[in-house]
Amino acid sequence: MGQRESTKKRPDREFKVVKPERKIESGVFDRATLLLLSRMVNKKVFQTVDFPISTGKEADVFRATRLNDENLAVKIFRIETSSFRKMEEYLQGDPRFGGISNNKFDIVNAWARKEFKNLKICELAGVRAPRPVISMGNVLVMEFLGENGVPFSTLDKTGSLQPEQDLQMLLEDVKKLYQAGLVHSDLSQYNVIMDDRGPYMIDLGQGVVLKHPRAEDFLRRDIGNLLKYFEKYGIERDLEEVISLVKEG
Repeated sequence: MGQRESTKKRPDREFKVVKPERKIESGVFDRATLLLLSRMVNKKVFQTVDFPISTGKEADVFRATRLNDENLAVKIFRIETSSFRKMEEYLQGDPRFGGISNNKFDIVNAWARKEFKNLKICELAGVRAPRPVISMGNVLVMEFLGENGVPFSTLDKTGSLQPEQDLQMLLEDVKKLYQAGLVHSDLSQYNVIMDDRGPYMIDLGQGVVLKHPRAEDFLRRDIGNLLKYFEKYGIERDLEEVISLVKEG
């Protein structure tokens, strides 16, 4: 895929870097999380946590920097405000996380491990997604998608310069993921980052294995969301036909 020339894909540096620095005293920095971050610094996973990239109800994502100036993304899941009932729904039926207690710490920590494992599946399957680095407690470290320290933006903010190609790349990755035994389960224009190398899936925490009781429903929803978004570019694809193509061996 060729280099994109649009300046829309890269948000203004002042907004992404300077403004969020004023908000770095985030609610995710409880004592236990600070200890985990300190352990990661001691392990030389990264040297500094710089500023927030994105914030949400269940997690905040920060840019971090290594000693060699390489950037990483650090996702910190919230213990107090996460939706545990929602998390349990996506954890059920997953043999990787059987026997997890209803303790909120255990659920959130399992959720972080789950996203790490799902990102690992993406990496092994050749699916475009952030490369996982390490998961400890409620902290997940992964590849930083950006340029010169500035994160790329999501599809809903940038739009697509090559919609036919971007849709096809996403559907190919949905198929690769399905063939690897996983469904994203929350795929839409809000969970796709427009990197120079093409669209990348993010937020894989909701991803479910095919044994999950609602895996097929989630697959249909993921594909439906993508097709609906790209309709605005005049692309019309039959949902049932696309689902059949994705599920082909």
